Amino acid sequence: MGIVPTDDLFWELMDQLVRHEVAEEAVVYPALRQEPGGAPIAEARRREEFEAEHVLARLENLDPRTEEFRGAVRDLESAVWDHAQKEAEVFPLLAANEEAGYLTLLGQKFKGEKLASRPSGAAPPLPLGADRFT
Repeated sequence: MGIVPTDDLFWELMDQLVRHEVAEEAVVYPALRQEPGGAPIAEARRREEFEAEHVLARLENLDPRTEEFRGAVRDLESAVWDHAQKEAEVFPLLAANEEAGYLTLLGQKFKGEKLASRPSGAAPPLPLGADRFT
C-alpha cells in the first residue's frame, strides 16, 4: 500500500521539506551570498530546491496507487539526497565568518523561520505540538 496524500506521514514530509526550504531561502542563502564565493553556491542550491518544489506539487495531485506517484516519490528522494550532499559546501563558507556568535544567530533565525512558515496547498493544519519535529 502506498502513501495516501491525506496520510499524516505524507503531509508531515511535505511540511518539513517546505519549512526547510523556506528557512534556507530566508536565512541561509542571504547569509551565504555575503560570503566570498557564496553567491553561485546559493543560486545552485536554490535551483535544486526549485526542482524539488515541482516534484512536491506534482505529488499533491497524483493518485498514490499509481506508478507515476511512486516514480515522483523516487524523484523527490533522489533530489533531496542530492541537495543534502551538496549542502556540505555551504557550511564551511558560513563557518569562515569570524563574527562572534554568527553561526548561533543563523541557527536561531533558521529555526525561527521553520517554526513560523507553513506550506501552501491542500495540507491540513498541523496538530498541536507538531512543531516538535523542527
